[in-house]
Amino acid sequence: MWKMNLNNRIRIPIRTKLFIFFIVLFIILSSLSLFIFFSYKQTIQQYDHIQERFFLLNDVSQKSTKAYESMDAFLNRQLTSDLEQYTNSREELVTVKNLLMERFESDHIHFSLRNYLNMIDSLLEECDQAIEAFLEDDLEVYSAKQKEAFMLVGFIQDQTLTLLNDDLSMFQTYYDALNKRNNDMQYTLLFMSIAIFSLGLLISYFFSHSMTKPIYELTRTAREVAIGKLDGPKLTESNDEIGFLSQSFNKMRTDLSYFVKQIKEKSEQDKLLKEMELKSLQSQINPHFLFNTLNTISKCALLEGSDKVYKLINSISKLLRYNLGVMDKPVTLLEEINVVKEYFYIQKTRFEERVDFKVDVDDDCLLMKIPILTLQPLVENAFIHGIEPYEQRGLIEIEGYKEGEFIVLKIKDNGIGMDEQTSKSLLDQSNDRFSKSNGHSTGLGVKNVIRRLELFYQSDDLINLQSEVGKGTIIELRLPLQVK
Repeated sequence: MWKMNLNNRIRIPIRTKLFIFFIVLFIILSSLSLFIFFSYKQTIQQYDHIQERFFLLNDVSQKSTKAYESMDAFLNRQLTSDLEQYTNSREELVTVKNLLMERFESDHIHFSLRNYLNMIDSLLEECDQAIEAFLEDDLEVYSAKQKEAFMLVGFIQDQTLTLLNDDLSMFQTYYDALNKRNNDMQYTLLFMSIAIFSLGLLISYFFSHSMTKPIYELTRTAREVAIGKLDGPKLTESNDEIGFLSQSFNKMRTDLSYFVKQIKEKSEQDKLLKEMELKSLQSQINPHFLFNTLNTISKCALLEGSDKVYKLINSISKLLRYNLGVMDKPVTLLEEINVVKEYFYIQKTRFEERVDFKVDVDDDCLLMKIPILTLQPLVENAFIHGIEPYEQRGLIEIEGYKEGEFIVLKIKDNGIGMDEQTSKSLLDQSNDRFSKSNGHSTGLGVKNVIRRLELFYQSDDLINLQSEVGKGTIIELRLPLQVK
């Protein structure tokens, strides 16, 4: 009956909620019925109590008279049957007296009822003494006791009437209170009926709302997903089957959004790689670069002989071979640095003492995998835009070291630098100004390198650029050791 959700929380099925709802409604209705029943029963009990008191008082009056008459008949006729009749009447009177004392003695009639009971005891005592004196032929005593008994019977009759009148007065008060109570009960029942009806409507509303609202949200969100909107708010996750569907739908939409993002990034990455492969297949060596390189080679051949020409041609061959390699596979940092060194050699040969190059990378960083053609475009950018226009001796330096979970690579130059607006424009992917740079041997701009790094490491916080006009530029790469 109970089910567990995706996060191992206890779920309450809708069937259980319906069961609980009907139980609560049944309890409320049963409570109202019990209230009506007990109120009615209490009223009947009070009525029976007063009615039984009437009957008992009337019974006491009759049996008192009967006991006296039985005694008087025996004194006058001296028959054994009259004595037996008196004995029976006496026992019946005692029984009724005890019942009256047992059931109806209360604080507000304690005194009058006690006197009433005492008169009954006195009547029985006087009757017994009268019969005893008669049997002993004591005429004076039994005659006096007979008179006393007669007087007590009269007192009992009077007191019975008094108690009945009191009870009638009390009954009238009770009857008025009962009418008022019945009126109050009617209003109470009306109020309770309205309250229970309202509560039932409220519970029904919230119960139906708790089921229809998630279904509506699920339908609306499904339509949004159908038209390609994957970044909407999460569905409310309740603790029933609908909540399970909402949670599953939320997970599905999150996964779908992630996969769509991955497909887009993969498509963009493939596009960049195809662009690089096309440039390589088209022998995309910048004409200006190629002209300067060949011019340098011809001068070297003329002035210095074939050894230096060989080295230059060898460096160019390595660059071409590297540029025409497999573009969708990462390479080691060591391979990137070796290619940069070949580039350094060519430019050093070209500019001689005007430019210096320096590489200072820790050995424990050299085996790290990075995207191909990462360092060379950045070094070329530093050389073309920072060092070539610089009239003094230029320096480009590559520094690399580990810092926690990252490899930090810095490309420094002491060239002309750039202002803040140019620096921001260089890092802005929406600006195509620096996407391609004239004079690059690869034909790849800084933005291409930055975007491929973002796709490779699944992060957009990898590069930091520090530059000041006249004081050079530092491009810092913080590359994670663990690729996502």
